[in-house]
Amino acid sequence: MKTMHYKVSVIIPVYNASRYIPRCVESLMRQTLREIEYIFVEDCSTDGSFDILLKTLEAYPERKDDVKILRHGKNMGVSVSRNDGNAAATGDFLIHCDSDDWVDVTMYEKMYNQVIAEDADICICDYYNVTKSGTTRIHPEIDCKQAQWKVVRDYIRWYWNSLWNLLVSRRAYERCGVTIPEDITFTEDFFLSCHLFMAARKVTAVNEPLYYYYLENSASIIHNLNPGFMKQELSCVELLIESMKAKGVYEYYFRIMQWRLLKANAALVFTNRFEEFRSTHPESLRYILSVPSTYLKPKVKIMLLLAALHLDFICRWDNRRHGRT
Repeated sequence: MKTMHYKVSVIIPVYNASRYIPRCVESLMRQTLREIEYIFVEDCSTDGSFDILLKTLEAYPERKDDVKILRHGKNMGVSVSRNDGNAAATGDFLIHCDSDDWVDVTMYEKMYNQVIAEDADICICDYYNVTKSGTTRIHPEIDCKQAQWKVVRDYIRWYWNSLWNLLVSRRAYERCGVTIPEDITFTEDFFLSCHLFMAARKVTAVNEPLYYYYLENSASIIHNLNPGFMKQELSCVELLIESMKAKGVYEYYFRIMQWRLLKANAALVFTNRFEEFRSTHPESLRYILSVPSTYLKPKVKIMLLLAALHLDFICRWDNRRHGRT
């Protein structure tokens, strides 16, 4: 039996997604592109996700040989799942899909055709934010016709960096040579996707919303933020800055990375850790007023500015008034 050559590998980390995995799997199995392999990485779920995954896959026997299932013996975290999925992939291009989301049935065919037509390393697409009140189309503000360093700048400036709307060539992954640190389980998409953009020689786009990003999953990490996650975000930014310096390109992205540092450090102000805020990357404080509102809302910027000016008593009063501490 001849082994299929896969054009696309889809990596799907699975953890406690029993309510959502059937919808996700069905949208993946119905893809119009035939040469796809699916790599499900089951991270020791406790809600029966694995059994539901297997049951849902039974309805698509024609895709049976295209499915790989990796199963962790203990919960390892999403970053390990992503890394393991990437390592197991054999396709010419890789993309991720979160198990509580779903995709348009034409997504991977359209993105693959576009990336091949443009001889690009990355194709990015629009997506929908999905809530109980409906869907909102999101268009990443990236001009792919610019010089590549400017494309990277636009992507790093974009406030929501993910792996699920990026189709990335294997050669870009190889040039990138980066895996996600295993202790980072928040903003891990930002860490890897920015490195991939810096490794890409050309980026293209499909200006259609093809991915459905579900925002109503109460178990999702975005609904369970804590200071530990903010610390992980800071680590991601710091590691990315180190990479930029090593590549000699930090000057191109300096201001944006200062905004990123401020965003990651904002939680310190709201937990009355003012000295720590001022002493952690103090050079970033001069950029508070220029931070886009997509990163920090005006009220947050005011609080950060007050802390930078040592007006801690006002911040303490506001934190107490809103029950933050």
